Amino acid sequence: MNILDTLPEEMFDRITRIACAALDVPIAIVSLQDDDRYWFKSVQGFSVCETSVEESLCQYSMSAPGAFEIPDTALDPRLKGNLFVDGPERIRFYAGVPLNSVEGVRIGTLCVLDRTPRVITEAHRQILRDLAAVAAHELELRRIASTDALTGAWNRRMLEIVAANEFHRAERVKHPFSIAVLDIDHFKRVNDRFGHEAGNDALHGFASTFREVMRAEDWLFRIGGEEFAAILIGCDGNSATEAMDRFRREVANRDFAVSEGRFRMTASGAVIEAANAEGTALGPLAHLLELADKGLYQAKRLGRNRIVKVA
Repeated sequence: MNILDTLPEEMFDRITRIACAALDVPIAIVSLQDDDRYWFKSVQGFSVCETSVEESLCQYSMSAPGAFEIPDTALDPRLKGNLFVDGPERIRFYAGVPLNSVEGVRIGTLCVLDRTPRVITEAHRQILRDLAAVAAHELELRRIASTDALTGAWNRRMLEIVAANEFHRAERVKHPFSIAVLDIDHFKRVNDRFGHEAGNDALHGFASTFREVMRAEDWLFRIGGEEFAAILIGCDGNSATEAMDRFRREVANRDFAVSEGRFRMTASGAVIEAANAEGTALGPLAHLLELADKGLYQAKRLGRNRIVKVA
C-alpha cells in the first residue's frame, strides 16, 4: 500500500483521537508492519514514531483472532525486559485490533496503551474493531486512488511517492534499488489490426505478465499510454537489467488472445540504478527518469525488443 514513511494525515489522526477519548486512554496508534519495524501512521500521546518488531507490543495482536489485550504488561512473561514495559515509558496496558487488507492480509494494528493496568469492556472492544475497520477502509481507498483501473498497475503519482519512500528506505537499510522504463513495441499496430479493445487487452496482459514473472516486492507503474515504469527493490543496475530482460523474454514468448485471434508483442526498456549498495541516491527521480527515457529511445533505435542498462 506504500504508506510507510508518509506524512501525517488528518483522517488517521481523527481515528486515534477518537480511540483515546472513547476508551479514556492516553495513547492510541495506527501501527503498520514493515520488514523490521512497526511504523506509526498516526500516534497520540507517545514520543516515538516507530519501534522494532522485537520490541513492539503489536506483534502479539497481529497473530490474534480479534481484539487482543494485555491487562497488566508487568505480569506477562513475554514482556520481561521489554523496552517499553521496563523502560522510561512504563507501559502497563495494551489492546490492539489487526488491520486487514481486502485480501485478508494483516498489515498493522490499531492499538491503545496506558501506563496503568486496566480491563476494557466489550463495548470498548467493539469501538476498537469499528475504528480498525475504518482505518483499513481508508487505506484501501488510498490504494484504489493510486491504481490504474485498466491494468491494475500503480499510476504516475504513485511512482513519485514510492520512489521517495524507497530513497528513504535505501538510505536507512543500506541497500540498492533500480528504476526501469518500459514501452510496448509497435503498440499502434495492435490497435489498428485488432481494435482498441485488443489494445486494452494487451496493456492488461503486459501488467499481468509482470506480476506473474517478477517478485512480489517489485513495483509496476503505468505512466503513459503504453509506457510503464518499474522499481526493483534491492537490485543494483546489473541484477535489475537481468531481471527486466527475463521479463522482456517472457512477454515476447507469450500469446495474447483477443476475440479476433491471437497475437504476440514485444517490449523495449532501459534500467538505471537509483541508489547504490550503500543506499546513496544517485540522483533525483526526475533526472533518473530522463536518463532512462534516453536509454529507452536507444533500445528502440537498436531494433526494439531489448533492455539496455544506463550507465
